Amino acid sequence: MTTRGNLPSREAISNTMHAVVQIVALRQGMLGGLSPAWTGSGTIVHPSGIVLTNCHVANPRAMGMSAPPADRLGIAITERSDQPPVLTYFAQILVQSPDIDLALLKIVSGVDGRAVSNLKLPSVSLGDSDTLELGDTVSIFGYPGIGGETPSPAAAFPGLPRRKSCAWPGHGSRPTPRSPAGTAAVPLWTATAN
Repeated sequence: MTTRGNLPSREAISNTMHAVVQIVALRQGMLGGLSPAWTGSGTIVHPSGIVLTNCHVANPRAMGMSAPPADRLGIAITERSDQPPVLTYFAQILVQSPDIDLALLKIVSGVDGRAVSNLKLPSVSLGDSDTLELGDTVSIFGYPGIGGETPSPAAAFPGLPRRKSCAWPGHGSRPTPRSPAGTAAVPLWTATAN
């Protein structure tokens, strides 16, 4: 993919935008309806419906935060860049790590309650944060919960400070980048991303 100066190409932006999802924690009402309790961002990292997000988005209580328990986690899909995401699926937490504030979700059903299989959703592959250097320009995609509901590159920031190494289940130990407040586990693009 080609880049435009320090920005990702239009193709990369479009592909990334369609892999970014809004996660909606839903609570069951007294009359049976579902209402949103909180929202956050996630990224589809496998076409079968595996979503990477922050633990504080998937389960804030695991982080020691005060929040009502979510009865369901909804996945809202970006269909058009000029429209809000559409609540399309329900997901379950596969694994969560409060220590590094990450969680993996698995899309398990449509909002109609029917199980889903053989999904072929747009996705992005995981990169290596060790290739980033202080001063690298990145573009951030996601639903930070303020402003519009459409994902778009946020203001770039000059680098990613590193945290101490933490073990992610099954993946050993490595430094973990910290993103700016409100961006959650969303795609970061550098000019060299491909």
